[in-house]
Amino acid sequence: MAYATLQFTRTEYNAAGRAFADAVGNPADCLAIIDNFRASHAHPLNTFHTTLKNRAQKLAPKALVVQRIKRLDSIAAKLRSKSSMRLTQMQDIGGCRAVMPTVQLVRRLEATYVNSPLVHTLSNSKDYIATPKPTGYRGVHLMYTFAGASSPYAGLKLEIQIRTQLQHKWATAVEAAETFTGQALKSNLGSEEWRRFFALMSSVFALREGCPTVPGTSDDFLKLSEEIRQLNASHHMANVFAAYRAILPRVEQQKNARYFLVRLEPAGRRVFVRGYRKEQSRLAHHEYTTAESLIPAGSSVRVVLVSVSSINSLKRAYPNYFLDTEQFLNEVRVITG
Repeated sequence: MAYATLQFTRTEYNAAGRAFADAVGNPADCLAIIDNFRASHAHPLNTFHTTLKNRAQKLAPKALVVQRIKRLDSIAAKLRSKSSMRLTQMQDIGGCRAVMPTVQLVRRLEATYVNSPLVHTLSNSKDYIATPKPTGYRGVHLMYTFAGASSPYAGLKLEIQIRTQLQHKWATAVEAAETFTGQALKSNLGSEEWRRFFALMSSVFALREGCPTVPGTSDDFLKLSEEIRQLNASHHMANVFAAYRAILPRVEQQKNARYFLVRLEPAGRRVFVRGYRKEQSRLAHHEYTTAESLIPAGSSVRVVLVSVSSINSLKRAYPNYFLDTEQFLNEVRVITG
């Protein structure tokens, strides 16, 4: 079988997750268990990805649809942020995303999941377009529990994200800025100036899409623009983005690849991409965990395992892993001059 299946109990998975997050116990033992848990999401995630791709590209043939497995550092951070959180409770260990041209198409795609529901259980949903996060994050999240009494994957939780191209441009710029600045901006941490800058830019995009702006920001474009210009004048956000340019990746084993393991080394301005075929799912997930475990504490190195149709789609889906923020920078320059 190409795909991994669950080999441990919920108690063992949760204990390994907590021990890893709290840095106690044997790291190798914890990683082996977490590796199996993450890898076991590959098959159900693939089924979700296939359905999402079919539905999204029926509405918009050039819609970008990708899937990814949550990074170890993100898992640990989430577990540390809430002592009651358990590894098996996480809704987004496995996630897939559709990037649609417009808000209207986001809503039409979302409606297909309401009008033609999956056999799996919709456990929760979040509409961050109607109600943006304070950080400025916008998009629609649908959280599912995998169904099937006889399925070895029953009970696993997966997430579908649907966003527009503008929302995607903003979100990947935030992740790139985290790499540039070393600040956890996605978690609403980091300097007040950077957090305010992204909230304001999100509101500019929201106005363009005819959607609600971010709480605590103006709904007047001129006022938003003026505050962005003032922030940029004092903290040079545009210059920070301009200092980085897209990196050409070094690619291994690309032919017929289904999974891509991406390693970004910002300090050396290097990015390495290794492709894996569909039947190499277990190997890809194992090498993902190994690569993450070897990252030194405090390092800016980033590793992610994703599934996309091509290297070009990989760059579109994760421009932040190639330090490519040109499109977002252009949006900033329109405002700042």
